[in-house]
Amino acid sequence: MSKVYINGTGCISPQNTIDNQWFFESLTPAQNDYFNAIEPSYKEFITPNLLRRMGRAIKMGVAAGNIALQEANVTQVDAIITGTGLGCFEDSERFLLALINNDEQFLTPTSFIQSTHNTVGAQIGLIMKCHAYNYTYVHRGFSFESAMIDALMLFKEGKQKILIGGIEEHTPTYVQLIRKANKLQTQPNPIWISTHKGVQLSEGATFFVLENQRTSSSLACLLDVQTLYKPKTSSDVLEKLILFLKSHQLDLSQIGVCVMGFSGDVDFDKMLQELLPTVKQNSSVVTFKNACGEYHTASAFAVYTASKILKRQSIPNTLAIENKKLAELKFALIINQYLGINYSFTLLSKC
Repeated sequence: MSKVYINGTGCISPQNTIDNQWFFESLTPAQNDYFNAIEPSYKEFITPNLLRRMGRAIKMGVAAGNIALQEANVTQVDAIITGTGLGCFEDSERFLLALINNDEQFLTPTSFIQSTHNTVGAQIGLIMKCHAYNYTYVHRGFSFESAMIDALMLFKEGKQKILIGGIEEHTPTYVQLIRKANKLQTQPNPIWISTHKGVQLSEGATFFVLENQRTSSSLACLLDVQTLYKPKTSSDVLEKLILFLKSHQLDLSQIGVCVMGFSGDVDFDKMLQELLPTVKQNSSVVTFKNACGEYHTASAFAVYTASKILKRQSIPNTLAIENKKLAELKFALIINQYLGINYSFTLLSKC
């Protein structure tokens, strides 16, 4: 199989990622216990007649996909693959409220039609007039990882250009419910040694143009992805990680930077906290959820972070846990966890 290059990125997040020149120089803090995405002027990416009918998740996804395509200088792709945990939650909520308030009568179908999880991928396909493979994965904390795995398999089948992305949104009602369930906390500092329960809820949309050819805009190569469901101990995670790297003739000493998915919840982060000393012995280690918060497809932001680091060959101080000042960053490894249940490894390399 030929290499798979990340040739374009589009990221809408709680940080200034809309500006592709931004490199984590400073981080915008959460609003107490949750993040809001910094949204662009959507008129630059979506025509007004479409824009007024779109929910926030659709707007973020279409805009992020558009930014990625522009950066890669690509107008058509062989597949569009998206991952999401909650989908278009705002439209789902709007339709259910209308159902209650109108006594189940005289309902407009727009919110219902746009509430399905695959709406973002479908809208991108319609706008691009792309009639190729279009698929959405709803696998909770594995949603974006499933999209990446699917894309890598499609490249083995001969596809040349694929757009993939992860999208998530929250609403005031959803934040309030999660807060009442005691699932949120203010920013733990530092995030990787938190001793309290709770995360900082967030949202965002991150898209990538993957191609089998290197171009002037190439950031990094996507090599492989592996998922691990409900590991019992950190030793199990480490054993699977060693085997994962060994399948690529690598070990931890060859990983230049490791991006770890600490969420700030002491229970969810337990295994990562136990892994950290081993990882720190070999690699520069950074976090990413102190920048993007926690959501089902936060791993998409992790890939964005890792690809930027490999392209810049520099570790941002705002994310660093351990910076070993290596001469060259050849490989980046993402170790993510979601709710202490869904674990994943994503391996990238310098172009």
